[in-house]
Amino acid sequence: MRQYLLFLMCWAPFSYAADTRITREGLDFYLSVRTPEQTNAFYSARGLPLIVVQEIAKSCFLTVGLHNRRADTVWLDLGVWRFADVNGREIKRVSLPEWTTRWKAMQVPLAAQATFGWTQLPETRDMQPDETVGGNVPVVPQQGEFTLTARFPTGAAGMGKPIEISVPSLSCPREGTVK
Repeated sequence: MRQYLLFLMCWAPFSYAADTRITREGLDFYLSVRTPEQTNAFYSARGLPLIVVQEIAKSCFLTVGLHNRRADTVWLDLGVWRFADVNGREIKRVSLPEWTTRWKAMQVPLAAQATFGWTQLPETRDMQPDETVGGNVPVVPQQGEFTLTARFPTGAAGMGKPIEISVPSLSCPREGTVK
């Protein structure tokens, strides 16, 4: 939990727009959109090579934090999250395996790959009662607003009633839009 809180504390002062905080059925959900400058500064400060930072800057980064306050398990599976523009068209999320493929093609050192991976929200995992998790979710940048619909199965086998959280009116800031 300390790593999660430290991670969010590092990013919290640098959000582009008002942070989104939603609590639904015992799940705390936090989301903040990052500007390209914030993302560049964050990864540059961690020693990633310039070519890697430039590649990362091509995506729109959403920082997400979760806290399971329920008495049962909540399941995180980014594969069931949906990002859609105002016309309902799907927006592509850039998965960690896709980043790994990019890094290999670019011959990025394993240490830099590991550092980047550590900052991403896990693709899948269980969240036990009172457990927190946080990280980034990169998407392909959009010109207009979009909506995130995140589903979280619940229960020991993920067969309980799912929790659904929708965050409308998100947007990807452009270079030079730090507020």
